[in-house]
Amino acid sequence: MVKILICDPVEVEKLALGPSMAVDYRPAITREELLDVVGGYEALIVRSRTKVDKAVLEKGGRLKLVARAGTGLDNVDVEYAKSRGVTVVNSPESLVEAVVEQVFLMMLGVSRKVVRADVGTKAGKWEKNALVGRELRGKVLGVVGFGRIGRRIGEVAKVLGMSLLVYDVIPIPQAVLDQVGAKVVGLDELFSSSDYITLHVPMTPETARLVGTEKISRMKKNAVLVNTSRGGVVDEDALAVALNEGRIGGAALDVFEKEPPTGAILEAPNTILTPHIGGQTEEAQLSAVTVIGEKVRAFFASS
Repeated sequence: MVKILICDPVEVEKLALGPSMAVDYRPAITREELLDVVGGYEALIVRSRTKVDKAVLEKGGRLKLVARAGTGLDNVDVEYAKSRGVTVVNSPESLVEAVVEQVFLMMLGVSRKVVRADVGTKAGKWEKNALVGRELRGKVLGVVGFGRIGRRIGEVAKVLGMSLLVYDVIPIPQAVLDQVGAKVVGLDELFSSSDYITLHVPMTPETARLVGTEKISRMKKNAVLVNTSRGGVVDEDALAVALNEGRIGGAALDVFEKEPPTGAILEAPNTILTPHIGGQTEEAQLSAVTVIGEKVRAFFASS
């Protein structure tokens, strides 16, 4: 019998783990409690709340699998897990559509000044003549990171009549680029040539504050920056300065270096700020659980 500890809220029945697995569902388990009991389990299922770091892995002497329901593995020490022979899986494919829709929602929201229009109308204002927006059609979209989400964004952008510039540290097959009419360019060219820039990179030492004063200074005056990947990729103070000085057109952030965010970005103009909801759709959350259930079953069936 495989013993599995579920550390965060999930729809247990949707995991469909079966009778060969003994599931202990403790969605509010504290770190201290986790350290006390983790040694009795072969697998952990987590979301973003629980930190599976070196200390947890060392205590988990029987662990064979850590399964993260959702995208991103910032809360799991993947390299140390591998060094101990512990497999780590997640379900990033489940959130693709939700995040892609969020990206275009935010691009359109900034470009069409939706927040100002909504607030003003509810306050009794009628600012029609002041709310002249911009269309996406005919604009250049720069995609930093061309994985699952970036490629799906490329497909949607093509339908909308946008040109596509892409950058990634991993080589992209020419057939993939041809499918969406994308051109690979350097990061500097992407920032200087794009009307919209959307970020889709993991948080690593190399990507920390990737978008700072230097990259922002290259952006067009009307360009819009969108970040739904990881907050630490953007220097929020540098972004706020550029927005306040009117050097770029706007920004839309769903992720922040510190969550909830603080500082100047909260007061910067021409922004849409949302509380890390890129993957927060009913469909994506259900898929994240069902997909991770499939991966857990497959792992133990083959081990």
